[in-house]
Amino acid sequence: MSSEYIVSPSQIEPKLTTVWDSLQGTGKTRACLFNLIIYTQNNKRVDYLYSVAQKVISKFPSRVIFVTIDEEVPKETLKTSVSVISSESELNPTACDLINILLSMQNRERAPFMILPHIITDLPVYLLWADDPSKNDPVSQKLERLATRVIFDSESTDSLLCFAKAVLNHKKSSGSDIADLNWARIEGWRQLLTETFKGADKLAALKNLSQITLHYNCLETKFFCHTKIQALYLQGWIARQMGWTFSASRKQQNSSLITYKTQDHSVQVELKPKQITAMAPGRILEVDLLCKDGELFHFSRSQEDPHIINIHHSTPTLCQLPMQFIFDRYESGQSLVKEIFHHGTSSHFFSLLQWLSSLKGLDIA
Repeated sequence: MSSEYIVSPSQIEPKLTTVWDSLQGTGKTRACLFNLIIYTQNNKRVDYLYSVAQKVISKFPSRVIFVTIDEEVPKETLKTSVSVISSESELNPTACDLINILLSMQNRERAPFMILPHIITDLPVYLLWADDPSKNDPVSQKLERLATRVIFDSESTDSLLCFAKAVLNHKKSSGSDIADLNWARIEGWRQLLTETFKGADKLAALKNLSQITLHYNCLETKFFCHTKIQALYLQGWIARQMGWTFSASRKQQNSSLITYKTQDHSVQVELKPKQITAMAPGRILEVDLLCKDGELFHFSRSQEDPHIINIHHSTPTLCQLPMQFIFDRYESGQSLVKEIFHHGTSSHFFSLLQWLSSLKGLDIA
């Protein structure tokens, strides 16, 4: 990132022009495919969100408008600054505008008026709402009406029930497409299970499931502490697609148990934490699907190459040769990139939110 220049709001665009004039001959090319607005409280995740923005522009250049609300600064605080943000790769010549807006809690309702003059017209507007949507914020609806797509971060919430209800309400009131970063992070697993069970015989086995075991990475960092969400999403997606009925959930000493009812039997899901320092927090490590007749599907990440999933399928009478499925290599910011370029609201995600919003007792802790 280039030097940051503190300017008055009226001088944002002139200063950006001056900065770009000074960069002529440096090999940097100004580029922009869309507007990316990041809205967050001033907390420990701000640095992480800045790094995500930089990862995004490395792949898809955009104008980044970063809005931070700080409840600890004087109530009259309104600070704006500009800089140029570029890819970390020296081989990438593109660079993008970065507009920082810092507001006090009392001034936060001015955010839409600060942002609107700096949205590049005729380009899509993507809003990353990095705070808990279940908490009342008078700015949310105004910003969402500016956005082509609103991307939430379920890491910000302490209750998936409240999160699901709030996101559905935001969808209804704004009409914008919606997404969630943790939903994007399990895309590979959803693709893997869809490919595995697309045949009639495999689908029949799926309907015969009696037990699911998911191991997830419980490693916590200063940016991530709700490490169970991706596992909850994946098992909830399976249950929703299969038409199972939620029965109960309870915590054990080293795992969480969720029970579902089908038309003729029950299915028990166990979520088991496992700490892996080489993997991102919350990532799903292993999935076991056990059928009533003893047929087993085992999926596990390779320890040497975590983007490679080893697949083992066995029955009481035979064991097939192992297979492999390859995920995209994980990079910080990749989940946001996927959700930015996903068209519309995923019907599966929308269905999952509706289902989650009706549940009680399903906790992310």
